[in-house]
Amino acid sequence: MVIRQHISAFIKALRRERVFVLMLAVISLVFLGAIGFFITEPGEGHWWDRFGRGAWWALVTLATVGYGDVVPVTLGGRVVGIFVILGGVLSLSLLTATVASIFVERKFRRERGLEPIKITQQILVLGWHEDVEIFLDQLLRRLTTKVPVVLVNKQPPEQMEALREKYAGKEIRYLWGDYSREETLLKANVQGAVKAIILAERHPEEDASQVDQRTLFTALTLKAVHPKIRIMAELLRLENRAHLERAGVEEVMIRGQYDSYLMAGAVSSPGFFRVITSLLTVEGQSLWAVEVPSRFQGRLVKELAAHLRERHQATLVALYTEGRALSLEDLLSEEPSAIDDFIRRKFAETKMTHLFGRAKVECQVNPPDNQTLAPHQYAVVIAAQRPNL
Repeated sequence: MVIRQHISAFIKALRRERVFVLMLAVISLVFLGAIGFFITEPGEGHWWDRFGRGAWWALVTLATVGYGDVVPVTLGGRVVGIFVILGGVLSLSLLTATVASIFVERKFRRERGLEPIKITQQILVLGWHEDVEIFLDQLLRRLTTKVPVVLVNKQPPEQMEALREKYAGKEIRYLWGDYSREETLLKANVQGAVKAIILAERHPEEDASQVDQRTLFTALTLKAVHPKIRIMAELLRLENRAHLERAGVEEVMIRGQYDSYLMAGAVSSPGFFRVITSLLTVEGQSLWAVEVPSRFQGRLVKELAAHLRERHQATLVALYTEGRALSLEDLLSEEPSAIDDFIRRKFAETKMTHLFGRAKVECQVNPPDNQTLAPHQYAVVIAAQRPNL
């Protein structure tokens, strides 16, 4: 599918630059040169043999290869040869220069973030702030497969190119533009994306409420264009969390929300902060989420914990399950508000009556040993690397 899209885009570029017209001119020049050679040069054999020799001579002469196996001996043939040589130099130069310019232009547009994204199954990272590079480093190291990551922001292209060079082994794409606008998301091929991460990008003239409002608008646009996409969003104010949940955002994080917990834990227990930070990074022992295999369904938690410990040197910490899909009415306030009316109006515009199948995540930390494992459960474990169950 992606290869077909690239071929289609390349053919459109060839048509736009009239490359096919230049190719037709080259073919016509070969044909006319063959006719001129056929008329001016004597020879034996059938006419199609003589015409074939003329076509071969015209092609070799036009390409300035000059094998010398067929050469004109008459004055008329040499005059024809002069025109073929001059026409070949001109037409081939134009043809090769045009094709080369297409490749150069596409490379330039891709580096500047102006080329539409054609890949699928990508993760969209919308926005930018000073901690994005740390986030990207951890994300790219946690991805099990070569999942494409598309950065959508208005940062300088040189900065994005340096980031791509830093992670040369990863598939990172860049699209310049306002990520809150629908046309930008369509250029990022949001319909083919599996996840979107909306960062709280704060401009100098903006306050926190304006940043969170843009995040909400972006989430609503994402769900309207691609209802099944999973969204993780970052907010600056805790009171805006409910609005994003009503918009169908699966994961909502508040910047700095857990700083106080970490500081209090570090004061009461000196090693607490170091343990938590060690678990959150991918260096050494870290937290990983793995799907519980079907062969463990119906068995006890202690059996899974023993298997993880014996086979993978991993410790089971928690279980979580994605429950039934939440409806829109499950999340709206009991007392009508302006934001509820706004969300209902947006849903009505898209002719949708449900919340895009967003599932409720139920988490259980330190599950009891005698608990039975259910379908569609995920295990959160501490291990040096992601266990392959």
